[in-house]
Amino acid sequence: MKIEFDTAFSFGLGVFETIKVVNGKAFFLEKHLKRLQKGLDFLAIKQPINLDNIYSALEEGQNIALKIIVSEKNQVITKRSDPYSGIDRKKGKKLIFSSVLRNSTSPFTYHKTLQYGDNILEKHKATEQGYDEVLFLNEKGYICEGAVTNIFFLKGKKIYTPVQNVGLLAGTMREYLMEQYPIQESIITKEQLKDFDACFISNALMGILWVEQLENFHFAQSQTIKELIEHIENLGF
Repeated sequence: MKIEFDTAFSFGLGVFETIKVVNGKAFFLEKHLKRLQKGLDFLAIKQPINLDNIYSALEEGQNIALKIIVSEKNQVITKRSDPYSGIDRKKGKKLIFSSVLRNSTSPFTYHKTLQYGDNILEKHKATEQGYDEVLFLNEKGYICEGAVTNIFFLKGKKIYTPVQNVGLLAGTMREYLMEQYPIQESIITKEQLKDFDACFISNALMGILWVEQLENFHFAQSQTIKELIEHIENLGF
């Protein structure tokens, strides 16, 4: 495949989506394509999404993570093994806060563009320290999102997640969960963490994973989280 030099290489002006594929079935494909097109519109990239290439990749029926990258002159589809295949959902995850702040005023925060350096570098740092994910605050101290996840908190059976305008990318799994459950979008600070009973993270590859520790805060795996995980597993995750 020939790759042409364009504004994606010069300035990171491109978008991407990563899609979970199990036995040829792409989870939330329509949601991913809709978000991909929204990003292209934001960047004023006129290149149409090549659906034929996407469907051809799905016809092979593999269990993979399918990545679609679209820029001014390029459209690339890659495949890799699903990093969450066979993951132990009974084991709690450990999170740490990043010292890098999300910029809630930047429109790039709300689109899945190739300007993803903060996420990758901060997640690598967290991994080196023995954590599973890193969590970002914005310039006002509000909790936003993980490097590759959205985050949710529970008080009893009630579920809360940061409101999008604090500076986060709304994930396709987040969107699905909000369609299925009465989840309240809220402004959440570090000081409020002591008020929550449980916590979980989500993305379109992992589904749902419960959080056992967020720095000095510890959370139980509540019955509600167990039910949410069962729901997602029944979808095929």
